[in-house]
Amino acid sequence: MKPIEPVRSPSGPRRVLLVGWDAADWQMIHPLIEQGLMPTTASLLGTGAWGNLATTRPILSPMLWNTIATGKRPDQHGVHGFTEPTPDGSGVRPAASTSRKCKALWNILTQGGLRSNVVGWYASHPAEPIAGVMASNQFEQFTVADDVPSPVAAHAIHPPEVAEQLAAFRVLPGEIDATALLPFVPSAAQLLNQPEHRLGKLQHMLAQTATIHAVATHLMTSTEWDFTAVYYEGIDRFGHEFMHCHPPQMKQVSDAEFEAYRHCMTGIYRFHDMMLQTLLTLAGEETAVILMSDHGYYNDHLRPDPREGQSGPTDWHRPFGILAAQGPGIRRGARLYGASILDVTPTVLHLLGLPAAYDMPGRVLAEVLENQTPRERIESWEEVEGDAGLHPPDLRIDPVENQTVLAQLAALGYVDAPSDDVQKTIRDTIACNQFNLAQSLVDSRDFARAIKVLDGLDASVRDAGPTRLLAASCYLGLDDRTAARSAIEGLLAAAPNEPRLHMMLGTLEFAEGNPEEALRHLGIVTAAEPRLPGLHIKLGEVYLSTKRYDRAIAAFEKALSIDPDSPVAYAGMGRAKLELGNPQAALDDALIAAELVHHFPRVHLTIGQALTALGDDAGAVEALELCVKQAPRFSDAHQALASVYRNLGKIDKAMAAELRAKGTLA
Repeated sequence: MKPIEPVRSPSGPRRVLLVGWDAADWQMIHPLIEQGLMPTTASLLGTGAWGNLATTRPILSPMLWNTIATGKRPDQHGVHGFTEPTPDGSGVRPAASTSRKCKALWNILTQGGLRSNVVGWYASHPAEPIAGVMASNQFEQFTVADDVPSPVAAHAIHPPEVAEQLAAFRVLPGEIDATALLPFVPSAAQLLNQPEHRLGKLQHMLAQTATIHAVATHLMTSTEWDFTAVYYEGIDRFGHEFMHCHPPQMKQVSDAEFEAYRHCMTGIYRFHDMMLQTLLTLAGEETAVILMSDHGYYNDHLRPDPREGQSGPTDWHRPFGILAAQGPGIRRGARLYGASILDVTPTVLHLLGLPAAYDMPGRVLAEVLENQTPRERIESWEEVEGDAGLHPPDLRIDPVENQTVLAQLAALGYVDAPSDDVQKTIRDTIACNQFNLAQSLVDSRDFARAIKVLDGLDASVRDAGPTRLLAASCYLGLDDRTAARSAIEGLLAAAPNEPRLHMMLGTLEFAEGNPEEALRHLGIVTAAEPRLPGLHIKLGEVYLSTKRYDRAIAAFEKALSIDPDSPVAYAGMGRAKLELGNPQAALDDALIAAELVHHFPRVHLTIGQALTALGDDAGAVEALELCVKQAPRFSDAHQALASVYRNLGKIDKAMAAELRAKGTLA
């Protein structure tokens, strides 16, 4: 396919700035805005559009940030974990840009004749030879001896001739003085006299964040660019180090630790708000700015408790991140509805006058854009000819540089430290990445492919509890109840009191039309682990099916008390309230669910039914047409659509919908 040139809208932006705050969460931001502590972010929300941004699973940064940059899921982009075997089989290395098997935004823009600056993007090392400048995520990794930083890592900068220039913008930990630490740790002077304080680690993390910011602002002012993408890891790294000290005090945190570090999370959010002000000023009025995160971070009563076996770093990740946008082409005061990280690339391409591709499962976020008509999609950007600034296939990465990154990942708990048994480390890495891939396929509801991936694992991994549990959930998704029951009961024999297994058996009994037996299993879960994700939602669904609507509402309300951003709980409440004859309350709840997750056919059916009951037939048609577009074989939705069309006197459309409801018309 020949190169595709941008077609810019006269009312659109001249350029786009994409700012990534890893793990930023509205649950932290909104209270700080209300206290007047994040004025720049508050202004961004006031002059632009904003909303939740749903993540994909598993919630692992290298997979997510590559999904954001490509608009594709991990099975398409090829990055399946934090590490991977080296091509020569000599060990493992951090996930790299050479791992990605499709084009990222900056490659597509290079083909479109546009220039990009990319700073610190996760898994962007080695820097790609794009049109523009790239500072990879290993640029910020350096050591300091006698106040002299180590040389810039090879391949960390493109073009290489600007590496020395950008090296001058690295911020050394020693340059973060005591005054800079006080907003984070007011008692820093006293802590210096105590063993095992974390002020050095705090300095190091702030220096890394400041380095990324310094390079980004320099490139924004010293280069001609159409697109700048800058990734800040600070909020996520601070979360892993200090979120357990954030108020309110967790039971396992001592008074001394709480008092010492209770201000750190507020401090890092305020620091990012200040940096954002500089970015907005440099971007100027002709630039569309998108601020987003890959996921959120539990910060309240849902924070993991290691005493309950919740100690992994991903246990802290909340499934909703943030997105806020302002500038030309962005509707002031608009709200996002059901946005996901898959939608970022199609939206950026639209703003820059280029089409998304059919192999990108996300959508253009039309509800927050002034020009809502995107260009017709192409089949795939992989088929477009011309220089895309991609690596040659034989590029190698320095193993010494890898060790620094691997050590940091091990310190954060994302990977195990490499063992002396190299082959075992390689096998473990492959198994971990394949398991991650299977989880990603489950997230996209491709259960059959997930089973194939799991079946391909080594027997020792395939027979492990987590693998068998994931396989059982796949069988449930495929409605293979015999295989699901066999898998679950096999696990239950070894762990008869495991709540998650009773949860799955409850789901299975419900699917087989045994609601009372389902409630029995779910009752076991309620007694053992009442905060298990999805428990009260499943209870609500069982009560819905047995027409115990008041109890269903109570169950969904309990689910929302645990997770106030659960779209499934809001959807269930809407259905129950509709059955109880309260269409307005049903509509309110269903709209919240649709705002959280756009691709949710059952919710759009509830919205359509509620609007019909309220006399808004035109609105009902819009909701129901969206429902059947998302789920073409959803007979209840076609039947509801037929009724609304009859109300409007559109008999031909009503008859067509009735035939589709019966499955006799494609």
